[in-house]
Amino acid sequence: MADKKIEYISASRIKTLQTCSWLFWVKYHMKLPDTPNDGSTRGTVCHLIFELLLKKKHKKHFTDITSGKSITDSPAVNRLVIKKLNEYKAFNQENYDLCDDMIRVGLAADFFGKGGKVEPPEKGFMIEEDSPFYIIHGFIDKIILYKRQKVVKIVDYKSSKMKFRGEELQTNIQAMMYSLVARELYPDYKPIVQFLFLRFPKSPIQQLEYSDEQLEGLKHYLSHVYKTMQEFTPEDAESSFAIDNPKNKWMCGIGKWVCPMRHPFDYYALLDKNGKVKKSSFENDLKKKRGQKVEKKRYDGCPKFYGSGQGNSDSVFL
Repeated sequence: MADKKIEYISASRIKTLQTCSWLFWVKYHMKLPDTPNDGSTRGTVCHLIFELLLKKKHKKHFTDITSGKSITDSPAVNRLVIKKLNEYKAFNQENYDLCDDMIRVGLAADFFGKGGKVEPPEKGFMIEEDSPFYIIHGFIDKIILYKRQKVVKIVDYKSSKMKFRGEELQTNIQAMMYSLVARELYPDYKPIVQFLFLRFPKSPIQQLEYSDEQLEGLKHYLSHVYKTMQEFTPEDAESSFAIDNPKNKWMCGIGKWVCPMRHPFDYYALLDKNGKVKKSSFENDLKKKRGQKVEKKRYDGCPKFYGSGQGNSDSVFL
């Protein structure tokens, strides 16, 4: 049974909905397990290092790396990067070298926010608006408060191969949402969002600002998206495949990479007493509580590639 209720919206959920209706359905309604790719794994490792090095007790490692030529100048950081890549089964020379490069780019980009105060990293937020109604949730990589200038800077690390451009840069939903959140959390401060692209050492920063009028307009858009996600149906799931949009069809596969939801697979689902999926896994390692059960299930693959109508078969929507 697919869960039709979406408790909250986030920038990543909105982007998924905009690019592929089927991917949105299987990730957030069916809650199928996902396989992390090398890119996301590298991003996760770099985020962890940045979070740790913001702590005063780890300042030595920041100094060692930034005054040296690689993360090997801090043996502790080097060991941790290797350990985490191994844990994700993603250790190879390319991933290690990219993590080394990206970590050094992140540390070199005014890491401690000169002239400002860095708040505790990975700040979570859950904001509920009554009129218009929506609930947004997420995490912010780094917040820097500049008390004298009355500015709050939201820093978000990006490990992608490309920067934002065109419409995605001018009206960036993630940046606008972060600005809205910053305005709620720090009402006396002007919000600025800084995307830090770790694969671009020469010019890693894209900085965005939005007016109060733009952010008020965003509230109505978020309300509309929240309602759309709440009412999303199996029919909606097959309404806008990425493959049918020239701009998004790369999401189905590019080079050696293939969308993890394209091909069929078996998985295990943890169900509550009403038969709704709580979480899922490729391994039979889900821990159940009273009233819950674990079932082995079969995902039939994306209906765009595995036959018309398969997306509505009973085996997919159990």
